[in-house]
Amino acid sequence: MKGSLRTRLLATFALGMLFLGAGLGGTALYLVKTGLEASLEAQGRAQTHYLAQQLEEDLLLNDLYAAFRQLEALKGEGVLGFILDPKGEVLVHSFPGGFPLNLKTLEGRFRFQGETYRLYRSPIGDGGVGLLALAFPETPLWQKLTHLLLLGAWMALGVAALAFFLVSRAADQFLKPLEALVHGVQAWQEGKEAPLPNPGGELRVLHKALVAYREGVRQREQELSTLNQVAEAVNRAETPEGVLQNALEALAQSGFFRCGEARLGDTLVGKVLCPYPEGQTCPLSQNGPEPYMLELTGAQILLDTEAPPAFLEAIKAPIEAGLHRARYTQALKERAQERSQLLKALIQAQEAERARIARDLHDQIGQILTGIDLGLKAVKEGRLEAVPALQELVRTAIQDVRHLSRSLRPSALDTLGLEAALKRMAEEFQERTGIRANLLCRLKGRLPETHETALYRVVQEALTNVARHAQARQVSVVLQQEGDEISLVVEDDGQGFPPQAQPGLGILGMRERIELLGGRFQMESLPGFGTTLYARIPLKEVKA
Repeated sequence: MKGSLRTRLLATFALGMLFLGAGLGGTALYLVKTGLEASLEAQGRAQTHYLAQQLEEDLLLNDLYAAFRQLEALKGEGVLGFILDPKGEVLVHSFPGGFPLNLKTLEGRFRFQGETYRLYRSPIGDGGVGLLALAFPETPLWQKLTHLLLLGAWMALGVAALAFFLVSRAADQFLKPLEALVHGVQAWQEGKEAPLPNPGGELRVLHKALVAYREGVRQREQELSTLNQVAEAVNRAETPEGVLQNALEALAQSGFFRCGEARLGDTLVGKVLCPYPEGQTCPLSQNGPEPYMLELTGAQILLDTEAPPAFLEAIKAPIEAGLHRARYTQALKERAQERSQLLKALIQAQEAERARIARDLHDQIGQILTGIDLGLKAVKEGRLEAVPALQELVRTAIQDVRHLSRSLRPSALDTLGLEAALKRMAEEFQERTGIRANLLCRLKGRLPETHETALYRVVQEALTNVARHAQARQVSVVLQQEGDEISLVVEDDGQGFPPQAQPGLGILGMRERIELLGGRFQMESLPGFGTTLYARIPLKEVKA
């Protein structure tokens, strides 16, 4: 059903009244018809019985004319009749045009000359005198019924019109304030700040609910806008400190809180100006009321606010994401700087190693070869006493070349494997430094060449750091295979170093070697408690 609410309401009411009227009219028709028929039945039987008593005397005197006159007197009311003797013969009748013979035994209703009659019989003198039968027409019955129905219809129409008018007025009184509320809500949807009229009455509850709903929607929109502003603000920051400061500034613009501050660990990294004048206690001060605290990973934000706790908890998500991104970005930058420093150190180490090799070749091998050349000239001249000296120079050259080769890459690492190379390294380290070196290797076989080289250099660098910086009495090296991983632990009992100390190039180089193979590297140390190095490398090589 289309149209306005008022039209639909009135149409529904009219349709309901139509069905109600049809139902009541049908019921009234049935009741009136039944009542009139009962009245006609009672009247017919009573009048027939009364007239039968009046005719008894005339029939006993055989005054048929008197009886006929009484029957004729009823024709004015449309009533016809006849009298039968005890043998069933017609004595008198008032039917115009002749008596229908079938009426002698007929009961109930019959039609005569286009009219419907109801026939009632009554004995005269207990039947010994005769029988009286009167036929009453039904036309007066239907006339009365029609009259009553028309009267009832007009009354029902009047009542319906009055009810329709009253319902229309009531609908106007109810729907006009409701339409005003609908127009106000539509204005809200269009972004207009139109006041919502208060209709009063029963609609006050609806008005109150709509106003509360609008305020809730405004608050949700403000909360969503604040969340978006906080997310955009923290995404612009590149450091954790910047994330917290930007988040505070975005929250300050939202109007959800009066003042706030942010801490990264125990360090104050951000604060918005406190609006409280002198004489009022700020909630963020030590003596003020308890502020709301946003607990973040490694950080806190204190707020003087009355915002809903659910909204404040929702704010944590973008700030946490911003902190994680900033820390990850910062770690990447630090790692890039470390790799840049390591690359420079490796280049410098390569140049230094080349210079050392060139110097050794020049100072040692070069001098030996010069001596051999002079000795060969002496032998050529026939001085055979120079042969032993030449042999000694050759042996010295061979030893120097082997020593130089081992310094570049230990031969035991290629021929005997990692375990044998580490064992020789530990023995030489103990002989050279006087620091006791304990080695425990539990390998199931040879490792890939890249793994053996990396682990060898990591242990070599770790022992070098122990000798230079640890002032230790002993160091332990544990290398073992655990499933599909190789674990390495190097632990000393030296002086250690504070956790906040910056790692040197040697440590960065060890970490780089381990991580290039897809492993994990970690160092733990405390002043006075020594240093422990942990490394785990998967056996499967990582492809670059």
